[in-house]
Amino acid sequence: MTLKPSKIMAAALSVMMCAAVLTGCTKTGENGDNSGQTSADAAQASDAGNADTSSAVDVTGGFANTDWTYGQVAIGGGGFVTGVFSTPEKDVWYAKTDVGGAYYRTPETNGKWASMNYWVTADDRGLLGCDGLAYDPQSPNKVYLLLGTDYFSNGKTVVGISDDYGKSLKTVDVTDKIKVHGNGMGRGNGERIAVDPNNGSIIFAGGRTGGMIKSTDGGYHWEEVSSFPIKTTSNGNGINCILFDPSSAKDGVTQKIYASVSAKGDETGNLFVSEDAGATWSKLPNSITDHMVQRMKLDSKGNLYVCYINNEGPWNCALGMIYKYGTDGSAEIISPTADSFGDILIDPADDNRLIAVTSGQWKAQSNGAFGDVFYTSTDGGKNWRNVLESMEMDTNGMPWVEGCAIHWCSSLALDPFNTNKIMVNSGNGIFSCSNIWDETPKFYFDALGLEETVPLDIITMEDFPLISAVGDYDGFVHEDIYTPATRHQDMIGSTSSITIAAQNRDLWAKAGGSENEMLLTYTMDGGKTWNKITNSPEAGKKFYQGKVALNADGSVLVWSPSNAMKVYWTDNWGETWNTVEGLAGQDNYIIGDPNNASYMYCGGASSIAVSSDGGKTFTRNSQISPSFKRLCVDPHNEGTFYIANGAGLLVSKDYGKTAEMVPNIKYCEAVGLGKAKNDGDPLVIYVWGTPMDAEKPGLYMSEDQGGTWVQVNDDAHQFGGTGNGAFVSGDMNVYGRCYMSTVGLGIIYCDKVEK
Repeated sequence: MTLKPSKIMAAALSVMMCAAVLTGCTKTGENGDNSGQTSADAAQASDAGNADTSSAVDVTGGFANTDWTYGQVAIGGGGFVTGVFSTPEKDVWYAKTDVGGAYYRTPETNGKWASMNYWVTADDRGLLGCDGLAYDPQSPNKVYLLLGTDYFSNGKTVVGISDDYGKSLKTVDVTDKIKVHGNGMGRGNGERIAVDPNNGSIIFAGGRTGGMIKSTDGGYHWEEVSSFPIKTTSNGNGINCILFDPSSAKDGVTQKIYASVSAKGDETGNLFVSEDAGATWSKLPNSITDHMVQRMKLDSKGNLYVCYINNEGPWNCALGMIYKYGTDGSAEIISPTADSFGDILIDPADDNRLIAVTSGQWKAQSNGAFGDVFYTSTDGGKNWRNVLESMEMDTNGMPWVEGCAIHWCSSLALDPFNTNKIMVNSGNGIFSCSNIWDETPKFYFDALGLEETVPLDIITMEDFPLISAVGDYDGFVHEDIYTPATRHQDMIGSTSSITIAAQNRDLWAKAGGSENEMLLTYTMDGGKTWNKITNSPEAGKKFYQGKVALNADGSVLVWSPSNAMKVYWTDNWGETWNTVEGLAGQDNYIIGDPNNASYMYCGGASSIAVSSDGGKTFTRNSQISPSFKRLCVDPHNEGTFYIANGAGLLVSKDYGKTAEMVPNIKYCEAVGLGKAKNDGDPLVIYVWGTPMDAEKPGLYMSEDQGGTWVQVNDDAHQFGGTGNGAFVSGDMNVYGRCYMSTVGLGIIYCDKVEK
């Protein structure tokens, strides 16, 4: 469905892709890196159909389950989008995130973003960190990703390759050459990977460690660019930006390449240029070294614009400027202020028309929130207009973002078919503006479908909305999982746990906070108004996060904080606290029996404990020693709860006195219950685990209490496993619907196809 622009437009767009959105990669030359490529060599390399792809892994193939559909519960945004990209194909855009992979938007997605990273396995969950994205300007359907997170999956780093906008993907492991870190400092810099605009078979990538690498066969094989002088930097951010000058082609290969490293104060330089397709590199003449490069763009004449920041960002930068390096060797500051700048756009039809945005600034925006500043210039940067003074902001139907700022801006994209429209990244998603040059520019939240939250807890009850707790963004109340929801009214940020009294659903409690602040709140009217508990269970100590639980009638609240070795209970909403007898350790998972307020159950310290006095005292059963803490209670049967045992699935039907193995499952790390197909049938059991007749873990369901298991997910839908929240839950109102947590893809839902 690639739409070919006219030759005139294509020429203009070729310039623009470097000047406005393309963060290119470099190619290099001597010492075995093939940089001195001839036109015949280039033609041979460009024959992707003949490339040896034996090193690539097809991660979106394999078993396909047509009995289910998959998606993300609609919130819209919620995480740090680290890059936005327009393309020379109408209405085709890309975005990358720090912990939620990459997304595409095409006419087929109807204005919604679609994930490229559902295929990520639990073992490879680090590949949900996207540290670079590039596409082929001549074929925008060909997109390339740099994926990896240093604290997951042993720092595995791969290059993702797609020729259908990211719908299907192959990966090539480059861990032995470079390492990236999608959630590291400087993750808004970029881009670290780029495609030669004159030869799509040539791709360059920069590592945070390991230096620069290059492919001449469309990403399937990589070799070191040994001529590049820097392998890494002291801040671990390494090579952070590569840019091709498309006007410098010789024999079909771009000769002039810019590359920067995340360093300052070193006279050897942090901004380099190659004039021979990467064979040799030198410091860019007159370039400064007392600031770091954030992003770079080129105008139609080949002048280089560089946004500088005093630190790598996103949160530690404050000062900076924009430099214009002329083709004549000149260097001048053109920025309106001495603030740190995130990105700049140049109108491909008029180099004098510039759009710039700061990064890491906190100025009052039109909705009262504090964030970054947008500027426009019509005279090449001699004079600037502060857009903040006249701009408007719109939630665009995503209510939770009301009152949120456009912030941590480090990437701008210009629509080549309408240069009045831009996109900008933000710490909470994407904003667009379709009239940036008008007197009153209107920015609107544009993250529908881009779900990058980290869910930590979930509650589903019969005849009740879906309730969640979410890292950074409190949590949400979903009446409809396909519609962006309302955020909890008390803003406590990262919410680790939420509980609702099963027999009095107006009573809720939540836990959050940090080492600096205890945030424990409750509501007595179903979430309309909230009250903060300020009295600490122990005087002078600031406890935070962990797990909270109400017993069935809400008369007792139990709290196991993340930084306490004791567990506490209160029957007066924290006016006074008592120590729970029989429990110790951090982050115990406690849950009330929904049918009997006297009983509560605890998973933690590799054992099960039971309270028969509403959570005040617990008795451990050392005969039951599960591998995972999170328990699942049966709302239809008093005294019955399920236990993810690692080596199987256990169920206790006698208040935890004994437990029996649920049949036909050999591994289980998360369990939940959902609505039965027919009244009177047992509730559906959902697990993240491995049945006896399966080879690898996945999402499975049983409608006959473990007699048989049916796979819910497939090879292209693994979602990186259950992530931080470590939960699986059925929906208590919709048969054949279940949910799971992730490390950055929000709340995943799976719906059984009706046949």
